Amino acid sequence: MIMLDYPGPDCNSIKGQWKAFQEMLASGQTRSLAVSNFSPEQLDCILADATATVPAVNQLPYSISNFNPSAIEDNRKRGVVLQAWSPLGGTTGGITRRAREKCDEIGEKYGKTWAQVALRWIVDRGATFTVQTGDKEHFVEDINIFDFQLTEEDLESLSKVSGWRAV
Repeated sequence: MIMLDYPGPDCNSIKGQWKAFQEMLASGQTRSLAVSNFSPEQLDCILADATATVPAVNQLPYSISNFNPSAIEDNRKRGVVLQAWSPLGGTTGGITRRAREKCDEIGEKYGKTWAQVALRWIVDRGATFTVQTGDKEHFVEDINIFDFQLTEEDLESLSKVSGWRAV
């Protein structure tokens, strides 16, 4: 996968960038295409061409403390999966104390850490995530989230402590 990390300054620039990416795909230099930090309008610049390859994912800052409530659906209706970058808040200002406390509280009933609850919240809302660690234990912890599922009550409770702000 190759990812267009930042969109060009206007729709024509985005179309030019995407054309170059599609040429790489056609020549076999990559197996899939993705974008990062694209707004719905910027995705529409690509998708206005009916022959354009739909990006596999759109990586956006998305965490329990910082998410746009419509982002998953905005991407889904365009055929794009939202992938959270900085899902534990590392480069987006961290996880608020209130959100972390709520994750801890919910985690107790499942035997999970606050981070596992925060990552499961992302998955249960319909997105994917990418994490980074040099520590094997953290990596194992981060992926050990598929043996429980948050209830609707849990999801609502966690979404209410988000402190959402546009990035």
